[in-house]
Amino acid sequence: MPEFIIGARGHDFGRHDPDTLFSSIGNAGFRCTQLAYTKAIEGVKSYADVTDELVAATQAAVAKSGVSIAVDGTYVELSYADEDRRKAEVAKVLSQIPVAKALNAGCMGSETTNMAKQPGVSRKEAQEALLRSLSEILPACEEQGVLFAVECVYYHAMNTPEAVKMVLDTIASPNLRILCDLANYVGPEDASLDAQRRIWDKVGSWYGDKIAAVHFKGQNFKPDRTLYSTSLEDSCVDYAGGFAMLRQMPQASIPVLREEAVPARSASDISFMKQFAY
Repeated sequence: MPEFIIGARGHDFGRHDPDTLFSSIGNAGFRCTQLAYTKAIEGVKSYADVTDELVAATQAAVAKSGVSIAVDGTYVELSYADEDRRKAEVAKVLSQIPVAKALNAGCMGSETTNMAKQPGVSRKEAQEALLRSLSEILPACEEQGVLFAVECVYYHAMNTPEAVKMVLDTIASPNLRILCDLANYVGPEDASLDAQRRIWDKVGSWYGDKIAAVHFKGQNFKPDRTLYSTSLEDSCVDYAGGFAMLRQMPQASIPVLREEAVPARSASDISFMKQFAY
């Protein structure tokens, strides 16, 4: 059974300098984080602002706080069908691979583009664009010894366990990993316990050993099937079933990152998460 290391998404604590940010995360009781420079560090508007000095300050903050970087969050759109836009997004990732390596991040990570951002583009076209992006990113990751993880979201290009398996089988890179947000697998048609258990069975048996980190958040659906965020206690997500699957995985450790964290609720959230992660 893996050791589950409880952490939080950095930008839920606001924008700060690295020392303040990592101290705040550690003082809240979290042991690791998902760091997105463009969302969590003051003064960083683009990846061009991630300087060697900023990386050094981040390394110092990690050492001082004891909060490790589980995921270097590179928020990019990997599934743009428009080639110029897609290549520009890939270039952002390529620029950050040396940063992730310097920070000793567990992996880099990204979602795969909300389908609503590309009206008129089919999911098949978006997935083909995703494969092109990954085929350009992974060789550089392999060369520099960095893992790159993509996240399944039911309304994005990579939207089901079947789609994840296709991507892993097609790219076939030893450095490709998966970010597993349990909530993001669950659409309004999958909210029942039986449906979720079928999803966890597929995730675990098909690629559970490729999971680099887990995201933990609350969500539910209104009667009209509209998605909304909830506290962890009010979520429809089958955490018990998801973690029953995760406990069977061979990884020595798996970070479990609270998304949409409210710092003032950190103690109760950690207590809730430990019900499943311990």
